[in-house]
Amino acid sequence: MTRDHWDRLFDELYLRTYAVLERGGEAEVAALAAARLAGIEPGGDVLDCPCGYGRHSIPLARAGYRVVGADRSPVLLEEARRRAGEGGPTWVEADHRELPFGDASFDAVLNLFSSLGYRGEEGDRLTLAQFRRVLRPGGALVVETLHRDRLASIYQPRGWEPLPDGGVMVEERHFDLVAGEIETTHGLIDAAGRRDSVTYRVRCYTATELVRLVEEVGFVGVECFGGLDWEPLTIATRLVVLARAPE
Repeated sequence: MTRDHWDRLFDELYLRTYAVLERGGEAEVAALAAARLAGIEPGGDVLDCPCGYGRHSIPLARAGYRVVGADRSPVLLEEARRRAGEGGPTWVEADHRELPFGDASFDAVLNLFSSLGYRGEEGDRLTLAQFRRVLRPGGALVVETLHRDRLASIYQPRGWEPLPDGGVMVEERHFDLVAGEIETTHGLIDAAGRRDSVTYRVRCYTATELVRLVEEVGFVGVECFGGLDWEPLTIATRLVVLARAPE
């Protein structure tokens, strides 16, 4: 596939910053909770998309699910293979706006850890339509993300975090309240003082907006929660959307 500026974010820079910080809590706990929320048992066919470096795909496979991890980044997929070792998930390099799977291939699709918004609203509509297409009748979609109300309450224009190797991750942010987008310059200053950075924009949805998108592409029975264990949605929580492909 043709590479573009987004691929700069999800390469070695991502592995040297976000990945080593392991943001998002305990990945195995989140992955298994998402499967329970979807209502699927071990042995079910699960698509983790985008899967990144396998932080959710790998524990799901170890728990007995038949997992396909799909991602556009060959760098992150190579790291996923390294972490998984022999066996484990099937890894597929693919753009989630045009998935290379047949119709009705999966019992559940998991889209976890704020993985929508990077391609704008139209890109997300294409992605959600693909998720709907590859799900079997009655199959579940689980989206776990940051919602706009939460972002507005915790927004900080800049931040930095020390990294285990002596470097520093730095970020400058601008929140466009009208567009519902946050622009971030994500940077690394390594222990030797070398610098690398990439700037990107992400669409951040309200629960209302994301539910509308999900329903527009044909999902039914849409529910919203504040966590993967059915917690109530509030401004202080993240957003979990559970939806079903029509029977």
